[in-house]
Amino acid sequence: LPATEHFYVYEENIGITWSDAKNLAESSTYFGLRGYLATIFSEEESIISAEQISGTGWIGASDEGTEGEWKWVTGPEAGTTFWNGNQNGSSPPGAFENWNNNEPNNSGGNEDYAHITADGVGIDGSWNDLPDNTAGEPSDYQAKGYIVEYGGTPGDPVLNISTSTSIFIPQITNFDPVKRNCTGGTMTFTATVSEG
Repeated sequence: LPATEHFYVYEENIGITWSDAKNLAESSTYFGLRGYLATIFSEEESIISAEQISGTGWIGASDEGTEGEWKWVTGPEAGTTFWNGNQNGSSPPGAFENWNNNEPNNSGGNEDYAHITADGVGIDGSWNDLPDNTAGEPSDYQAKGYIVEYGGTPGDPVLNISTSTSIFIPQITNFDPVKRNCTGGTMTFTATVSEG
């Protein structure tokens, strides 16, 4: 994402707990950048994260420490509060949140971890609270993976990644110049590769 210069990768892992997703994210690297469950501070980050998921995907937010006090608990922003209360709560000034309708609701009393909802569940790309283990949840609420963010961790290397490619356009060597003017009918083109 150009705005953050961070990379975001969805890792599919059916049924993974939030705790295991956190540990796996923190043990992963990308070109030397250390990973962590995604922390989302803007609409752009929310969009790039949600576009990647193929189902419910964990992100790095929790209110496990104090019920209703939602914080980013992963990555360099760990400890940053972005929401206070349940579905009728509010964000501190300047904070970003993207809760689904009537969320977070702490249904069942142990929904302490945030995920991006599966497509078709309320507002696409929005967030919901779930328990660490989603095995007993309805299918649309069972974890399908997690989003790893790379970048911003103190000590990360400065990346300068570039790439290039060549596209060779074959030259048309045989055609009917009259039909080429779109006068109707069909025409067969013959192309040969001239650059390997």
